[in-house]
Amino acid sequence: MKTEMTTEMISESKYTVLFVDDEPDIVATLYRYFRKDYNCIRATGGAQAIQILNEQSIDLLLCDQRMPDVTGDEVLAHAYKVQPNSIRMLLTGYADFESLVKSVNNGQMYRYIAKPWDPDELRITLEQALETLQLRRDLVIAKQQIESSYHNAINMLCVASEGKDEDTASHIQRVRFYTKALALLCGYSDKDAEHMGQMSILHDIGKLFVPDEILKKKGPLTDDEWLVMKKHPEFGVHILGEEPFYQQAKEISLGHHENYDGSGYPQRLSGDNIPMSAKIVKLADVFDALMTKRPYKEPWSIEETMAFIESKRAVMFDPILVDNMFTLYKNNTLQDIRDQFKD
Repeated sequence: MKTEMTTEMISESKYTVLFVDDEPDIVATLYRYFRKDYNCIRATGGAQAIQILNEQSIDLLLCDQRMPDVTGDEVLAHAYKVQPNSIRMLLTGYADFESLVKSVNNGQMYRYIAKPWDPDELRITLEQALETLQLRRDLVIAKQQIESSYHNAINMLCVASEGKDEDTASHIQRVRFYTKALALLCGYSDKDAEHMGQMSILHDIGKLFVPDEILKKKGPLTDDEWLVMKKHPEFGVHILGEEPFYQQAKEISLGHHENYDGSGYPQRLSGDNIPMSAKIVKLADVFDALMTKRPYKEPWSIEETMAFIESKRAVMFDPILVDNMFTLYKNNTLQDIRDQFKD
């Protein structure tokens, strides 16, 4: 059975509405009433509606409940599965409580409309539903724009910190992806692991407040200079401010020089008192620093680096993270990241 649509060219500025009823006269009436306002599609059965939902994007579904092939609650459930962001409404002339429950629970129904309907009330209902849909879309776009602004700010801060420190852009990116890989092995979702990787970029942002004569000094630091250097984790927290988006970055900045046995700085935290994000970034940062050439040292081999990490199990590093690091070593993830981001 072919899908019936308006003969005019589909307007990209109009919402697309799918009307479904096994009575052709009803869908024809709905079509005539709304065709000037929306891109209208008609289906005279549940099976046809499912086919349309599989092939074409819609904004709103208005579906009858009692149909001989596939019931309305089944159509709404399928629509929720394949087009979860659409508006779904049930149209019926029967007081069928069980079907309503199914439509709410399985199809995330927006509203139930009883037959016979009042045309003006139905129009208002559709307008309100589509206003809700547009609001949801606007919120998604706004959230994306805000996150994009935050990520741009991260990149700008990193450019500024690179000018202060010997760390290269490649080092920062390697730490980012080591962090993400470790977070995934710790059970974080891909989204949360990606966020942690992004936040790891800012782990040394506090060095912006460390004077160049200390930060770039070739020889050993004096005791007083070392006291200033050890404040850079707290400087980072100050720079990142109170914005909730950077909360994990603040945890990382403050905690990535803490040691598992409590011998680190600035708070001498130990074990589970150190945020997991900070423990992960610490391991990622130390691993890459040891394998990177510095003016005062040659790069270590990956074998030497892993041996050092093992020797510092439960001293500098969380034992679980050490195990995860060896997993990444054995499956070549660490080397693949180094190969991708070379100095």
